[in-house]
Amino acid sequence: RYMITLHGNEAVNQLFHEMQQLIIRSLQAVQKVIMNDKHCFELYGYDIMIDENLKPWLLEVNASPSLTADTPSDHHLKTGMLDDMLDVIDMEEKRSGDEVQVGGFDLIFNNGHVRPSKPMSVQSCLGCYNDRVQVKQKAHREYLKNRSSNQSNSK
Repeated sequence: RYMITLHGNEAVNQLFHEMQQLIIRSLQAVQKVIMNDKHCFELYGYDIMIDENLKPWLLEVNASPSLTADTPSDHHLKTGMLDDMLDVIDMEEKRSGDEVQVGGFDLIFNNGHVRPSKPMSVQSCLGCYNDRVQVKQKAHREYLKNRSSNQSNSK
């Protein structure tokens, strides 16, 4: 919202689109050498600098980003991200696989670009616009609904 106030919707849309493209293209560039095992996962940390013209510059990609928290807000951010990451991994098999949002994460590429599920002033938020707790509660309600429906059908 701060960025929109300063630069307007169109400029912020363009910025987030370009950041999203940086992430997708960097992963596509190394997709043949990225570990691809359904029993493993990696967390990547992207360092992106934004210049005065709202141009994003990819500084580096960390395969093992630091999860050290120096402040309460940093701790809150990182523990929330780890919680959401475990939701994406879905070890309890609660997800259908069709989700476009999981906690604070947005699906941005699935054999092609993924559009937001609802109209938004900023078309690509890279998860920063999600209320991760609300998304998580909704997913839990859907899981419980599907579970009770499956139990009813099996009787």
